[in-house]
Amino acid sequence: MVLSEIQQEALDQARKHGGKLIRWEQGGYWTYAEAIPEQEHPSSGASALDWYCTTNTIFALVRRGYMIMDDWKNCSLMDRYVQD
Repeated sequence: MVLSEIQQEALDQARKHGGKLIRWEQGGYWTYAEAIPEQEHPSSGASALDWYCTTNTIFALVRRGYMIMDDWKNCSLMDRYVQD
């Protein structure tokens, strides 16, 4: 199955950060925990993050079986993709 560039990037970022991505509440984007700045300006937007992707990207990976939703704020790589 062919993945888009951002889908592949999301998988790579999850692998680099313990197999998990989290939802950043200041905009609904998905990222890894270390990408969220400790002190953030309320209007900083996604540019405050080191890396992020959209909910559409995460849902596409879930539909294709690469990730699972742990809850509405956390997702994890399926075990078979952690060390690909």
